[in-house]
Amino acid sequence: MDLARVRKRCEEQIGRLRIRVPLDVAALCQELAGQRGRPIHLLALSSRTSSPSGLWVAAKKADYIFYDESAGETHRAHIILHELGHLVFAHSGVQELDDLTARLLAPNLDPRVVRQLLCRDSYDNVVEQEAELFATLVFMRAGFQVVGAVASDVVDESGVLARLKAVLSA
Repeated sequence: MDLARVRKRCEEQIGRLRIRVPLDVAALCQELAGQRGRPIHLLALSSRTSSPSGLWVAAKKADYIFYDESAGETHRAHIILHELGHLVFAHSGVQELDDLTARLLAPNLDPRVVRQLLCRDSYDNVVEQEAELFATLVFMRAGFQVVGAVASDVVDESGVLARLKAVLSA
């Protein structure tokens, strides 16, 4: 990985954002949502040792960022910023997992969502390093001061989000 190139890409994306001190994570999500023309919802997950601390799910009409509800405010903000890094770079999940296998693993989820969920589990690849550097550089711009990393109200008429939260929190 060419760290200088990754940092430049991160700086370009961050340059499009209004980073204030202290950083208001919810306001940053609203700003990005306005730029993208689709809402970004923050959703807390009950933690468990085997689950990811954060997760970005791009649905048809909105983006959902799940984070570990037991994380402290600063850590929670970093988790959300990391997932925002995936969002701004339009990172996608594993493509090798076929639709049939994805449906067997999670019959109630779109196979593309299953691939996205299964991809990001370590910092060994460039995608994860890019998202992590994005989060760190945003934090640096904000002087490591943060407020507002809280869940947003989401209407879940179909119950899909509740089922996804249950799977991820189990």
